Amino acid sequence: MQRPGQAWCRDVLRALAVVGLGLLNPPLMAQENTAAALAKRYAAVRAQLEASPLGVPVLVTSVETGEQTRGEVHAVLAQPFNTLAARLSVPRDWCQVVLLHLNIKACTHERSAGQDWLTLYSGRKVFERPDQAFPLRFAFRASDSGPLDLALSAATGPLGTSDYRITLAAIPVPQGSFVSFSYAYHSSTLSRLAMNSYLATLGRDKVGFTLAGTGQDGKPEYVRGRRGIVERNAVRYYFAIQAYLEGLGLPPARRFENDLARWFDLTERFPAQLHEVDRSEYLAGKRQEFEQQSRLQKALDSAGAGARAEPAR
Repeated sequence: MQRPGQAWCRDVLRALAVVGLGLLNPPLMAQENTAAALAKRYAAVRAQLEASPLGVPVLVTSVETGEQTRGEVHAVLAQPFNTLAARLSVPRDWCQVVLLHLNIKACTHERSAGQDWLTLYSGRKVFERPDQAFPLRFAFRASDSGPLDLALSAATGPLGTSDYRITLAAIPVPQGSFVSFSYAYHSSTLSRLAMNSYLATLGRDKVGFTLAGTGQDGKPEYVRGRRGIVERNAVRYYFAIQAYLEGLGLPPARRFENDLARWFDLTERFPAQLHEVDRSEYLAGKRQEFEQQSRLQKALDSAGAGARAEPAR
């Protein structure tokens, strides 16, 4: 028989999955996402991207000040800007991207009252049904021209958190596309208590990507705590975008399986930071979650079509 404490613990872990995905606060650099501002930003970080210790052109920065943790991700993707902008400005494609992330159980998109919306169902790292996860509904906005300038915002989240905001901006560069990504939310007393409890127990051995020093054995030591959470999830999202874009050249029927395998392989390059489950468990769980996402989307589309067909009274 399931004990009440076990159920409460699972609920907190699901909530922390949402909060952890949103642990990036307002970015370290300016928010102006004009082509000139992004070009200036790229010039400022180009050398760091080329010398990234990750072995790929990705720069993950984070800083913790009191109750706030701030971070931003810069990256260069090999895909041409026109392809990246055309795909990542479409809500439907974002649902295919985010589902690759271990904690996303489903994603749906809809248009209502002239506004595009994405609903992300976030849960634990094992397979879960959408009704077992926390839904977070984002208003979706993308620029119509110029550099890719994307913003998703949600007013409320679990554990008293609020003002969630995802931003992604990109411009063309000779190597492909330069991407700047951030994720922000306002924490609450309850969310901070829950996060501190997680970091003191299940998350005590987890690390991020920033080098924090060298141990007595001469091995590198990496940042931990909230900054570690920021960096792990930032890289997971980057790899989801990379895996999805790389698979676009394949026939549609083969893309999802290819994207899953590619995302898993990319994350396994960094087992100390990103390994959570074995390949078979990840693939099996995601196949089920994809089927459930498809059913949710079909039901949503049918309901929307029915509402549009209903005569005015």
